[in-house]
Amino acid sequence: MQAVLEYTEQALQAETHIGPYRLINYVKQGGMSTVYLGYHTRTRTYVAIKVVDSSCVDLKMMYREREIMQALQHEHIVPCLDAGEYGRYHYLVMPYLQGGTLQDMLNESVLSLEEAGVVLEQLTGALTYIHALGLLHRDIKPTNILFDRDSHLYLTDFGIASWLGETPVHNGHVMGTAQYIAPELFDGYVDERSDVYSVGILLYQLLTGSLPFDGPSDWKICLHHRETQPLAPSFLHPSIPRSVERVILGALKKDPRRRYQTVEDLLRAFQKALDAPVFFEQLSSRWQATCQKLRNRLSPETPDWQPVDALATPTCMMGPPLGSTSFYLCHTCD
Repeated sequence: MQAVLEYTEQALQAETHIGPYRLINYVKQGGMSTVYLGYHTRTRTYVAIKVVDSSCVDLKMMYREREIMQALQHEHIVPCLDAGEYGRYHYLVMPYLQGGTLQDMLNESVLSLEEAGVVLEQLTGALTYIHALGLLHRDIKPTNILFDRDSHLYLTDFGIASWLGETPVHNGHVMGTAQYIAPELFDGYVDERSDVYSVGILLYQLLTGSLPFDGPSDWKICLHHRETQPLAPSFLHPSIPRSVERVILGALKKDPRRRYQTVEDLLRAFQKALDAPVFFEQLSSRWQATCQKLRNRLSPETPDWQPVDALATPTCMMGPPLGSTSFYLCHTCD
């Protein structure tokens, strides 16, 4: 198994005109695309324009994303307003949401339990809708979750979405973001529970500020998903109740049969955990104290909320080193 970066696009310059749109500035670089802030010269409105270079990507995937986004209609999914071509560039036009991304929120601080619950509830609405249609998102992560000024959540980026029953392998590679990819994809299988796993990773990150599996090597990250148990969230952030921790770890089971079977099941379990009796909260407090004692005993100089080196997840097989990127293509060894 290895991870490689496949996509490099020559960026368009500001003030470039694409159809009725004028590019104002660059917003972000995605795995297979670049997003720009654009201005519709006729309606005088600002929009977000997702641009892909046909010389660098498989256009079938671009057409597929366009068809999917134009068909979806849900209050928590970013709508596609327009689509077109400009020379070798193809583009999708979406509303420009000024509330930023979930990653922007995480850059400020971890979320409270209540805030994470609100995010999970809105995200579950979007995922339940597409799962009912037989569609899997497959790239759930903070940068693909947007907000408007009223903190209304929108799921975006259906670039690698697939239909239930389809193989996750594309041209011999499993596509996805290494830190959020479910382990069964490396066995050539994907279903709704794979999205549940990604949401579990997201919850872990929202409440601890850390990813359960991360590092400079995408190769090792993929192996950790298959072979390594995640560190208990309360070890990183002792204020997390044990009841909530059990829910997060339940979403991260390696075997999808042992996970929550739907995102709705995960949401209900999380909401129930927030209402856990005081007895369980007392147990959680004792667990927090034990974790703190263990942390101090192993490495007294380790600051709060940080895993000690002695308990870091073990390194696995070595693979080709890569730089950080948000989109990965991984294939499975025989």
